[in-house]
Amino acid sequence: MDNHYYLAFDVGGLFINGAVLNSRGEIIPNTESYFPSKSNADREELLNHFVHIICRQIAKILDKYFTIDGIGFAFPGPFDYQKGVSFISGVNKFESLYGVDLRTELTLRLKQQKLFLQHASTPFRIVFENNADMFALGEWTTVKAKDYDRVIFLTLGNGTGSAFMENGVIIKNREDIPTNGWVYCHPFHDSIVDDYLSTRGILRIAQHLNVNPSLSLKEIADAARSGLKDEKEVFLRFGDLLGEMLLLFIKPFQPDALVIGGQIVKCHDLFMGEVQRALENEQVTILLSDQTSYRTFVGLSKAMNP
Repeated sequence: MDNHYYLAFDVGGLFINGAVLNSRGEIIPNTESYFPSKSNADREELLNHFVHIICRQIAKILDKYFTIDGIGFAFPGPFDYQKGVSFISGVNKFESLYGVDLRTELTLRLKQQKLFLQHASTPFRIVFENNADMFALGEWTTVKAKDYDRVIFLTLGNGTGSAFMENGVIIKNREDIPTNGWVYCHPFHDSIVDDYLSTRGILRIAQHLNVNPSLSLKEIADAARSGLKDEKEVFLRFGDLLGEMLLLFIKPFQPDALVIGGQIVKCHDLFMGEVQRALENEQVTILLSDQTSYRTFVGLSKAMNP
């Protein structure tokens, strides 16, 4: 089985991170790759882009004889993961894939690729899973989260991903958690959580504070660290909102730990103080993850090769 491999992709609104995994779920050295997501492209361009990056990853495998047993995509919701159909809409990413049977469409295109046909196993699997669920599964498998019975996992980036876990099992439908374990669509202030606790949420706060609207998240963070008052205030307000949102779900679920990952965690020094103050009366341990995609790959490997 040493020459049997899986391809894993963590799909975000800005970037798609990819890796090749062996049959033991280990990442093959020098196969981690970063691709633009092209999430605003039309349907055909996006489907062809996925096929292109799949073939790029297959080409990274150096074994003379090898087999690809499956491809796993960790995709944001809403998404019918069993059928492989995206229902993402209204969040300025992957709109053109709404209602598309991605498994069928990708399989048809891959079968036209010589490199794929040379190495694909029979039968061949394309698996779709929720990215926050895979992050949770990977964190539970590999790090400190396993020390806790009840955990909320959160990914902060282009959107707000979430998963609720009890004793290593992801909970989807129960009275003490939101439907599907998804907080992103929960009503919050004058909209939903996703509009506030995401990159665009931070940029919206920045706009309200008259911070240069052309700055990126990283540039605003760098300015805040240099001591600029308005830029610092952007993250303080974000931390207040994050703490407020978390209390909505911590109160009913009563987790032992909260694990936060995603791109925005790179700015944790600017907002986590406010979060900790908001949660100071809650008996919950806060853990930060700086390896979101890696943990997601680990989770995907288990979904593809249980």
